[in-house]
Amino acid sequence: MEEKGWQRMELEKYLVENRKKLVEKWVSAVIETYPPDSVSFFTKTKDPFANPVGNTIKRSIDLLFTEVVKKKMDRAAVQEAMEPIIRLRAVQEFTPSQAMAFIFSIKYLLKDALKKHLTDKDVERFLETVSANTEELMLVAVNIYAACRDKIYTLRINQSKESLKKLLIKKELICEIPETDFGLKV
Repeated sequence: MEEKGWQRMELEKYLVENRKKLVEKWVSAVIETYPPDSVSFFTKTKDPFANPVGNTIKRSIDLLFTEVVKKKMDRAAVQEAMEPIIRLRAVQEFTPSQAMAFIFSIKYLLKDALKKHLTDKDVERFLETVSANTEELMLVAVNIYAACRDKIYTLRINQSKESLKKLLIKKELICEIPETDFGLKV
């Protein structure tokens, strides 16, 4: 008896054959979150040394795509792929939700790419897996983002303390005690 609809093999073949195009669409979705002049620069400048942000986005999205379409993602691979892109976005002019919203776009890109086959059970299961994986990607991203912002705030506090200390020394309100080693061992 002939089955109608897609088989799992056809879905996997589709993903392999269209991987590059799907990754490029996801990269474009990320790049479109930047101001127009940055978008132009990221898309036109191919040299990874001249365009480290664009290169990081492309590399990270390519690795994340590999994981998000799997039945079971490799948490270490996700962490490794997610960290560079979230670190970048944590220091840029994005709100937390803007910095991480790009993650959800893969669900919609894949759903749109597979719209002719949405009634097929294998495609439906696949998209459910992608949705669950996307939520897991978001959780990893939130942890990375929070750690990066915490580090930024700690650095800013330490910089402010050092500036205040230098100002107080300059105004002779405090004096700096030189560090000396008296040979004491603790």
